[in-house]
Order: sequence, then structure tokens, then C-alpha cells
Amino acid sequence: MGLLSKLFGGDKAAEKAAKDILNGIFGNSSTQQPSSAPASAPAEPAHDYTEYSDGPSGFSWGDNMPAEENQYNSGKTYFEYFEGIFREELPAYRFEKTFIEKRTIYTFTDGVSKKLVVELMPESSAARKIRNDCMKQGIPYLRFYIDHDGWWNTRAYVADRLHKAV
Repeated sequence: MGLLSKLFGGDKAAEKAAKDILNGIFGNSSTQQPSSAPASAPAEPAHDYTEYSDGPSGFSWGDNMPAEENQYNSGKTYFEYFEGIFREELPAYRFEKTFIEKRTIYTFTDGVSKKLVVELMPESSAARKIRNDCMKQGIPYLRFYIDHDGWWNTRAYVADRLHKAV
């Protein structure tokens, strides 16, 4: 049984509506994605984010903690976990950390201009100011919830979102 089936208790109409929404956000896995890779290289498969898999996936939600490295099984604080990924995946950028209430905001620069803003926040936070400011300025913005039940922030998921944002 997939995650959406569990969420909607088998209501096929609600499940289909949720899948349509997710496919609109993340892309439809049955649709070929354009590739900038050379013709000789195989195209990357599109991810189907509507179902959860236990293997190395980049999928970051589900009832069971995946074996893949994630925020909770890494043995690190969430600061250490995310900052380690930031350093490894975006070595060309410097980042500064700012605290606002319960949220942690990372601003990435190339030494001259802002290139990305990442916000780590609890699920109970309804803050939207940073996101809205970034949108107005044309700066990519990402948000990761650090305490959302069933949301694991797998390493592959975090890295994939970082690379797509920059």
C-alpha cells in the first residue's frame, strides 16, 4: 500500500487528485524529461514521488525510516547533518547561518551575490516572509522541515533539491 493510499484510506478519487497535484509539482514519472546530457549518455529516469521506497531513493517520506543516510540515522545534530551536505554538494558557495525564532536560515553566496537561501524550520512554523522576499528578489529558496513526522530528509533528497535550486 502506498503512502497516498494510507493517507486517503483507499479513497481512489482523493488519491488520484493528490497524485495529479504531486505530478504537477514534481513532474509525472511516465513523462520523458528533457535532458541536457549528450546523446550517447542515457537519460536519467524521472522520480515518482507519489510512492515511497525503502532503498536509496532520494525520497524522503514514509512510515518507516529508510536505511539511506538521513537526518535521523546520521548520528549528527540536524545542523551538522545539513551543513555537511551543504559543504559537500555546494563547495563553490559560502554560507552564513542566521537564527530567527525557531528557524535557521542559510544564505549561500558566490562571494558577490546571493545564490540560494535555505530555511530549516519546525513543522509548526508558518513563516513565509523569507520565502516571499526571495521570490521577489529572484533568489532560489528551499525549505526543509526538521521535525515533520515521517519526513526523513534523506541525503539524496536534500542534495537533489540543492542542485535543482542552483
